[in-house]
Amino acid sequence: MIHEYACRVCGTDGHSVAVSGIRDWEYGVKGEWAYHRCERCQLLQLHPFPEVEDLVEAYDVDYHGYRTSAEKGRLYRMLFEVKDRLFKKKIAAQVPKGAALLDVGCGSGEYLRRMAFLEPSRIDGIDFNSKAVELARSKGVDCFQGIFPDYPSEGSTYDAIFMNNYLEHTLNPDVEVKKAFRLLKPGGRLIGEVPNFRSVDQRIFGRYWGGNHVPRHTFQFEPKSLRALFHGAGFKDVKTNQELSSNHLTLSVQNWFQRNEPDLANNPSISHGRTWYYNHLLLGMAPINLFFKLAGRSGVMKFFGSKPS
Repeated sequence: MIHEYACRVCGTDGHSVAVSGIRDWEYGVKGEWAYHRCERCQLLQLHPFPEVEDLVEAYDVDYHGYRTSAEKGRLYRMLFEVKDRLFKKKIAAQVPKGAALLDVGCGSGEYLRRMAFLEPSRIDGIDFNSKAVELARSKGVDCFQGIFPDYPSEGSTYDAIFMNNYLEHTLNPDVEVKKAFRLLKPGGRLIGEVPNFRSVDQRIFGRYWGGNHVPRHTFQFEPKSLRALFHGAGFKDVKTNQELSSNHLTLSVQNWFQRNEPDLANNPSISHGRTWYYNHLLLGMAPINLFFKLAGRSGVMKFFGSKPS
């Protein structure tokens, strides 16, 4: 862990502590963290900051992100199928048929598998976890094992690049966004989502907020700071939309209930980072999240950016 603070994006050492006393309530990685806000670019950065080997170890658990929707229970599948229909309508409006696609942080490859309706000319993925790469390749994804800055691809290759729940996991989001800009064809789209640190649920739950997900979430974003990051990389028509997603709200409640567990790494109430009641809470929290979304303060925000033609 790196215990001295300096913003990894703009280099400024001026900062304030936004929230502290955060633990890995889901998987029990040892340690305690805070988020520090850069006084210049306003990005929130994890402190102490993990080294690459710390992050590799943090994912060496029964990580929920490497499971498919079919493995997450009947209720989750039902909710997933409803959202999937809405998702495909949104994607079809953004990405043309026959597009060349890249998913950065592709996990099991399930997201790219859902793109079959676009009849893509190319589907590539990137993940640094060997288990995830193996799963993605089993779904027909040409998957690179490693980190995005090391991805050996020429510029102007892709019509769309996806970064879903990815930028918050990186060592430097500015480097990642600029790499995506170079790899997109003129007119290409960068699409993804991140936790929204300016959400109602973050304000309510603080150190227990589900979007913290330490030490894996190394950065946090708000609509203004995220748009500034994209504009700085050269993207135009940058938009951020509040998502109807109760995941972080639900996880916040779970974290609060598990806060006094003496051994989070061996918590008998949790499997794959989730309790038995998690899926039921997802459904129950949806109306509350809808209210947060309408108020412009949902726990998840979608982003869209275009490379100028």
